[in-house]
Amino acid sequence: MDNKENKLENKLTYEILKKILDNAFDEIFVYDNNYRVIYVNRACERHYGMKPCEIIGKTFYELLDLKCWYPSVLPIIYKEKRRMTIEQKSYLGETIITTAVPIFDKNREIELVVMSVRDKTHEIDLARKKLEEGLSNYDKTDEFEDNIIEFIENKIISRSEEMKKIIQLSERVSKVDSTILIRGESGTGKGVLVKHIHKKSNRKNRNLLTINCAAIPEDLLESELFGYVKGAFTGASDTGKVGLVELADKGTVFLDEIGELSLRLQAKLLHVIQDKKFTPIGGREAKKVDIRIIAATNRDLMEMVEDKKFRADLYWRLNVIEIEIPPLRERHEDIIALSNYFLNKFNDRYKYTCSLSEKCLEFFVTYSWPGNVRQLENIIERLVVTSSKSIITISDLPQMFFEEPKSKNDNYFPKSFDLAKEKFEKELITKTYKEFKTSRKVAEVLDISQSKATRLIRKYCP
Repeated sequence: MDNKENKLENKLTYEILKKILDNAFDEIFVYDNNYRVIYVNRACERHYGMKPCEIIGKTFYELLDLKCWYPSVLPIIYKEKRRMTIEQKSYLGETIITTAVPIFDKNREIELVVMSVRDKTHEIDLARKKLEEGLSNYDKTDEFEDNIIEFIENKIISRSEEMKKIIQLSERVSKVDSTILIRGESGTGKGVLVKHIHKKSNRKNRNLLTINCAAIPEDLLESELFGYVKGAFTGASDTGKVGLVELADKGTVFLDEIGELSLRLQAKLLHVIQDKKFTPIGGREAKKVDIRIIAATNRDLMEMVEDKKFRADLYWRLNVIEIEIPPLRERHEDIIALSNYFLNKFNDRYKYTCSLSEKCLEFFVTYSWPGNVRQLENIIERLVVTSSKSIITISDLPQMFFEEPKSKNDNYFPKSFDLAKEKFEKELITKTYKEFKTSRKVAEVLDISQSKATRLIRKYCP
């Protein structure tokens, strides 16, 4: 028996052991005796949206700054030198059960800490009971519950540096009442950012009311925004109607697709922003209101101003603070985090245990995502509910992912064309900006709008 065990142990090389651990469904996390990660397997992507190579070598405190989980157990392990099990929330919103086991050297000092981390399923009922095992500072307190809620809800899933800067900026301006204009392609998450700003603002306990300016006809939109008095028009309610602007008093109004607003309504909105007053349809007296306005668009408003399709005075009133969300194809780090976040979300919703293969995630990172985050969410849901295997592979993706995008005249262009175009654009903008120093002059020389010049300078000239 001993000989057989020895032969088996000899076959378990480092490469084989690593292969076994890397393919384990549960997360395996190993710290050395100095709070530094020396190993983690691929399951970490599912919980934190980070690859193992991004975690290995980091200290516990660096990961704490990244808010990978909450609450933390490692300092207690080092202090009490005993095994512990704890329920945590991961960065991507999963409830995880972590068991930490200290490994000692010959002097009974901690040499390693090995953690096994498992997604909580409906069969696991540890909750408060497991917290009592070692986290007496947290158990059964309102503070713990509040921190958990804030940790999961008041954040945006992101790992890219550019999005982190955007979140920091949005949290800084959330405390004031300045008007904000959020720009970005459709599906990039403008609405999610608005909710984040409102939750962090001093108006968080008041209404956040949203209206899509492109989805409602102009006449109806005016009554939705400003309301009307009794008998204002044929078919009007006998009691009149309170508009969105009035309902949002002391709160926030989010005007999505602001570029679709008619010039007439633009003038009325300008009055609200300037004077904090509005007049309902059919009314004679202006009403005072205290609201914050956040607008969003996927259109070039400065170009619309030049074409006389958008009021210049309204544009500058809206554009006190401009935040531009980059498309998903420019945020490679976020693709992995968001893929796993949506995977966890739909696994939980439909009671499945699907995972994404490494090759599939690599394909996602290189894909252009014309529909941005919204497209990614939809395809993950589709894959979870249609895949017949527990591991989703590239072969499970629909055919549209392997077709070249069509141009406006329906001719196919290779991906190399897009790369060459971007390279030329970068060289042109970099050279022009270096010579002329201002976005106004760059716009004039290249015969483009100043807003477009500003956007390209931000992209290529950090």
